[in-house]
Amino acid sequence: MSINHAERHQLHRIESRLFRSDPHLAAMLAVFDRLCDGQCLPGREQLATSEGRIRHSAALIARAIAAVLAAMLNLVRTVDAWVNAVIMRSLGLPPQSARQQAGRGS
Repeated sequence: MSINHAERHQLHRIESRLFRSDPHLAAMLAVFDRLCDGQCLPGREQLATSEGRIRHSAALIARAIAAVLAAMLNLVRTVDAWVNAVIMRSLGLPPQSARQQAGRGS
């Protein structure tokens, strides 16, 4: 993880205050830091990179577009079925079943 100069400075100030306020805790954290040095963080604890955030955002957008397209397709099918029912009723014909309509469209 890379941090900018301002963030590094802020962390240094926090560390300095910790050393002054509770030297025992600071010593325990230093030991813990040495013990864990070189170990990888679990994925759930790592910060997402900008590339990872972009990839995640793109996946969310793709899912949203797919959902909108599915909803639009359902709307078109519903309107088509309604229009067919109105036309059949106006002609005095019995309404077609969904199976007959599906066979007609193939």
